[in-house]
Amino acid sequence: MKITEDLVKSLCNKASLRAVQSLNLSDKEINGSLDCTVLEKLANLSVLDISQNNITDIPESVSLQRLETLDCSFNNLKSLQFIQNFKSCTQLYLDGNDDIQLTDKVKAFRMNSSVHFVDEIRRSTVENFKEKFEVMVKSKWEVLFAAKYAEGFSCDQFGQVLQEFYTSLTSDLLFKNITEETEWAILKDIASEIVEKAQDKSLFNESNMSRRNDSGPSSPSTPESSGQKDLMRVKPLPPNSGTSTPASRPSLKRGRDSTPTSSPKGQPAKRTRDTTSSTPTRRPTVFTSLKSTDKEITAHLPPVGDFDPAFFIRCHSTNNDPNDNQTKVWRCAFKPTNKDKGSRLLATCGGQNVCLIDCQTGIVMKRYKDSSKEEDFYALAWSTIPYKSGGKEGKINILAVAGNNGYIKLIHPSQFVMYATMEGHHDYVSCGSKDRKIILWDVGVPDFTDYTTNYKKLLVLNTAHTDALNLVFSTQSQMLIAGCEKSCYGWRFNNKKSISRDPNFEFLIPSTMSDVESGDSDDVEVVDGLALLPNDYIAAKCNGSGHMVIWNLHDNLPVKVIKGTRTVEVKVSALLQYTRTSVDYINLSSASGMLTAGDDKGSLFIYQMGTFTKKHKSSSDQILCYSSKLLWPDLDVSSSKGKMEELPDCNDIVINSCCSSDDQTLIACGTDNNLVCIWKKNPISFR
Repeated sequence: MKITEDLVKSLCNKASLRAVQSLNLSDKEINGSLDCTVLEKLANLSVLDISQNNITDIPESVSLQRLETLDCSFNNLKSLQFIQNFKSCTQLYLDGNDDIQLTDKVKAFRMNSSVHFVDEIRRSTVENFKEKFEVMVKSKWEVLFAAKYAEGFSCDQFGQVLQEFYTSLTSDLLFKNITEETEWAILKDIASEIVEKAQDKSLFNESNMSRRNDSGPSSPSTPESSGQKDLMRVKPLPPNSGTSTPASRPSLKRGRDSTPTSSPKGQPAKRTRDTTSSTPTRRPTVFTSLKSTDKEITAHLPPVGDFDPAFFIRCHSTNNDPNDNQTKVWRCAFKPTNKDKGSRLLATCGGQNVCLIDCQTGIVMKRYKDSSKEEDFYALAWSTIPYKSGGKEGKINILAVAGNNGYIKLIHPSQFVMYATMEGHHDYVSCGSKDRKIILWDVGVPDFTDYTTNYKKLLVLNTAHTDALNLVFSTQSQMLIAGCEKSCYGWRFNNKKSISRDPNFEFLIPSTMSDVESGDSDDVEVVDGLALLPNDYIAAKCNGSGHMVIWNLHDNLPVKVIKGTRTVEVKVSALLQYTRTSVDYINLSSASGMLTAGDDKGSLFIYQMGTFTKKHKSSSDQILCYSSKLLWPDLDVSSSKGKMEELPDCNDIVINSCCSSDDQTLIACGTDNNLVCIWKKNPISFR
């Protein structure tokens, strides 16, 4: 049947077409493409019923501006592209069109923002589901498919790519609780939208994901800063490249809780330390006749091979400023993995940002940006948690970060979702704070479907009127050790039902004669570096000392237990040659027996301690030379994206923290001038 003016007037009993507001053309044997010549003359049409015909297509050019309800059910429609031009349509009925799938109905909400109902599906249902899962789906694409399809793909490949992506989602535990057919359709529509944007390379202009490309990492967009420029990455120059050294710049104040300010040249500023509280016992002294010079070392540690500078990345900048030299990258740590292989994923924190970096490619995989402009993340730790879900057992890694605002935030690395904020300053996370307390938390296991978790505060420990700077836990001795602004303290965890809130031990880290003679030894040590080595050995670094102290925790624990805090003068197993610096908060790290530490000249010290810790050492004043020292390389600033100014020379580069992968093939560090630096072991060193 052909739609004519006379037919419309007779069906509606109206004298003019402008008077027609509702039109029923159901079961009128209308075939093929809908002829809308007359329909477009119905200026006030709000309800149209064309159900139970044989309509195969509604032209995309048709625009019925006031149409609110459209019933197309029980036809042979092939596409819903027409809905885009029906700007006022709120209700759409499509049942009975064999070629219109459930996913097409869900997509209709994307195609027309006015649509509130498609058959029995509500827009609110779709939006609530997307709000819950969209970030997870985007992250899944970023991790598994973004690099593979970074250059886009053809229209012919679209279906194959979508099916590949959707199949990966259906097998993911994150979506294990989805049972409704409509929910799966919404999930597939989310996947389809991502694949569409990946096809035309627009995905990374709108999503929260970092772009992966051959030219380096880029910034993720955030609600506060969408469309940011690419993150900066500079290239190390070959040795002896002849590049001129930039002019030296003043050092920056090291305070974590204040705005960075300049210090006089040659006088690195320290955080003001509280000297009004009770003072711990005076430090003992290790009497050794040797000075810490290269010619007067009593023994050498095993070599570690050669490491080459690989990537130097600026990904923590405020407002993505390529010349932000003030944001400090405070901490870095490799994601835990199986013992038989090393992890390549590195977490870093500094400023408002937490980044996850692939150290093999130098690509920033993900970046979490805190909404508070006052936040400055300076603490970071991984925790591996066992879980049981859907009959499966396994382990997951979560990332805990904290900073100036005093909140601990839990991030799931596979999606980089911040799923919990703990206020208060293994299965457990322990944290120290500038409120002079250490809190032990049970962080629970996050629900895979919505990332909710039940966490609770287990215990609050007092740190004897001082701030905790570093924490390590010895499973062998069942003891928590805290390196503090004033001394070093320990708490026994042998009996979890009777853990003392006050420390059981104060460990006095001794000075060396060379420290005393140089005038850099204080009566009270500032233990700003602490690392646990195999077989219960501990490495401790005191601010201002030219050595690190190696001691065995088990050998230093008294047999007799007394009430209160017992003072223990540490028996030194060995001293490690280091560099003398008054710059504070230079942290240590240990992985598989390899100890790493930076300094205030851009250098990295590597100590291969595996062999040493296997042999029991009694008290000794032996000085061990580092296995290797990595010097700050010349960097080619012109290779970076954006206009980056010349970097300061090595005399102004403070290495805040460093770490190595479990297989000892990667070393990473964060600097005071907003760089994440990655070194790779030279392949020749494996031979």
